[in-house]
Amino acid sequence: MNRLAVISNPKSHRNLHGPAFLCPAQALPFLAGTAAPVTQTELLTALTRFKQQGADILVINGGDGTLRDVLSALWRIDPDWRPALSLVPGGKTNLTAYDVGCVPHGAEGLRRIFDAASHNRLRRHIVTRPVMDIARPDVADQHVCGMFLGAGAFSGATELARNEANAMGLYHGLAVAWTIASVVARNMRSNADGAVPIALSADSVEIFDKDQFILIATTANRIVMGLKPFWGPGGGAIRFTAIDGPPKSLARALLPVLRGRPRRWMLSSGYNSGRADTLTLRLASRFTVDGELFDPGPSGRIEISARRTFDFVYP
Repeated sequence: MNRLAVISNPKSHRNLHGPAFLCPAQALPFLAGTAAPVTQTELLTALTRFKQQGADILVINGGDGTLRDVLSALWRIDPDWRPALSLVPGGKTNLTAYDVGCVPHGAEGLRRIFDAASHNRLRRHIVTRPVMDIARPDVADQHVCGMFLGAGAFSGATELARNEANAMGLYHGLAVAWTIASVVARNMRSNADGAVPIALSADSVEIFDKDQFILIATTANRIVMGLKPFWGPGGGAIRFTAIDGPPKSLARALLPVLRGRPRRWMLSSGYNSGRADTLTLRLASRFTVDGELFDPGPSGRIEISARRTFDFVYP
């Protein structure tokens, strides 16, 4: 029988009324424990305890940021410890849950997971995904692990989503769609492209070193609403797409980009996409990982690999 442990983020959007732990630990023989950590230290302590107690499935009751924090903590504790992960979507976007599959949010989702675990059926659906390990060589103790990275206008879009879309009550796919539309509309209205200097190498081959309107990279197969804004050669674990700044004919290119089906003119007009196992970036501005902004450090150098894979399971 599997040994489960539950990490719940009490600050997540759908967990604002407190973590929904359905049963006391002593009533569930397969449950190694539960925790609702608020700080990184509390998270590291909880995961260390779960590892010692033999947990082989971590139930993550939260959003993309909670998953990022758990993946980063697992790397710090033991990069070789790779428990299966089961997601209960409690955040504002839940991009990874959309990609890999999940149970409903809240108490109902936890009930389904516990019921499946009691009958040894939690691994009925298994989806394996690589995870990006994002290192900043000149920022001490700031290794970040996650599924989705963005820079350029995407970083601004993250703040836009937090400050405006969420304030209007838009979450999940609607928030992402509204944010994309707003970024394009503002670009067309003001001609302010928000381009920033970015250098990118993929598998040690330089792709560009110039102003970029937007850069995204992910190990997911899709993002919300079935969008797949990736194309190009390569079979690496990391998909990336970048658009030169200022973007040429952005309104005309938007739909082909989101579908991953670029028009021929776009390929020679600064719309780049591909796949690689490693990326090296040099940034002059902040970037996002699964919804949170990070500073690239004094040199701006970021090294991204995807050597670790995790199984995501749900009944």
